[in-house]
Amino acid sequence: RLKKLRECCSMIKSSVNIETSDCLPFDSKWNEQLWHFANNEHSVSVFNLAANIKQSEPLITFNYKDKKWYAGRYIGGINFTYKKEDVSITINPRFGDMVLYEMFEELFNIKFSKGMSSFKSQKKSYYLKILISYIWLQEMAKANRHGLPRKKGLKKHEGYSIKGRLLIMPSIKSIHKTGKLISARKEQYYDQTVLKILYEAYCILRKDYCLGNLNISDNAQDAIHQMETQFIDSSFIKPHDFNAIKYHPIYQRYKEVVNLSWQIIQSQPGYNSQDSQATVSGFFLDMAEIWECYVRSILKKHISSGWKIIDSQYEVYKEMFFRRRIIPDIVMKKGDNYCVFDAKYKHMKYRTSIGSYAGDVDRNDFFQIHTYMSYLKSKGNMIMGGLIYPVTKEHDGNANKLPCALYGTDNDTCFFADGPNIGDNSINYENFFTRILNSMPQGLSVSEV
Repeated sequence: RLKKLRECCSMIKSSVNIETSDCLPFDSKWNEQLWHFANNEHSVSVFNLAANIKQSEPLITFNYKDKKWYAGRYIGGINFTYKKEDVSITINPRFGDMVLYEMFEELFNIKFSKGMSSFKSQKKSYYLKILISYIWLQEMAKANRHGLPRKKGLKKHEGYSIKGRLLIMPSIKSIHKTGKLISARKEQYYDQTVLKILYEAYCILRKDYCLGNLNISDNAQDAIHQMETQFIDSSFIKPHDFNAIKYHPIYQRYKEVVNLSWQIIQSQPGYNSQDSQATVSGFFLDMAEIWECYVRSILKKHISSGWKIIDSQYEVYKEMFFRRRIIPDIVMKKGDNYCVFDAKYKHMKYRTSIGSYAGDVDRNDFFQIHTYMSYLKSKGNMIMGGLIYPVTKEHDGNANKLPCALYGTDNDTCFFADGPNIGDNSINYENFFTRILNSMPQGLSVSEV
């Protein structure tokens, strides 16, 4: 009996829960497990929300100076097995849940309950998945203005009458055998690739993301009903099929929900929030993209007087072998006037460079935004450029002098490195608008915040 008991005990796996916040260090006692995670392939899904997907970074990195692992800019969790242990790594938002939910409320026009601030890590992953379901339903409702995407193609008809254009050679052969004519006419039919992607994502959301617990709008429900009544073949969707999708202009809005659906499909198997014993893959959100989307949203909502956010992809040196694309996060235009901003999800306490410490403004970020400003200055009047951070310190000293003249000499163009202040579970951007945008030389007016 003792032998059997020992065998049973040896089969029972212990569990290890490793937790930190984005951009912050892990406890050094977990270095061995983190080394294993970093040096082995795991199925990890990162859901993208921004139009311009930022360059990916490692989920965790090792700092050789203090011999610690640091979390990157992603939040979420992953489970894997190491030395007969179930290891769970959870990365939380460093500014707290309420700040994250405030960003989501701004981005998706939804309201979270106050109780969500006290969720444990597993519950948090569960509600992040519910958020993905909500976003999917919202994007589906927006897209479903003209029904599900259709394509035009030739449909052949065999019979004693002609429908459309007569196909002479096939008809000659057919008349000889059956006495029937072959004709073809253009008809509209549902895009099977799009339908398969949307329907498979819908099935995954219902099964693993608790989509069935959400209220579904009439527009989204109509699209889902259309999918359920159509014949959708069960053939495997290949990346080539997804990349080959072309959208008619009236169905262009489906692009966002199809892209999200493809990410949902690619993420399988996902984090099963109701079965903590399962060995499953990771599920992460990119906080840098969430921050960019949030900054874009508050700028778009509160900037008035004819300023518009425009497409921000430009190609330089088009005819040369070293041609490049430059993609600022946010470009605003009014007539011939331009503003350009880059959203940076990094630490900002207005610390200057001292010795080996480079300060809060990264050298590459600094020169990158000035490259954007120089390029747009060639297209029109460059009014203002800046780096927008989540600020965690009250504005004092040199910060009160922002914005300043470009290079300290060009009074026609302003530059700043600043942003909304993040305090106790809230974001205060009113002072940021007052301090930065109302002081612009060309009078960039701000609507009531």
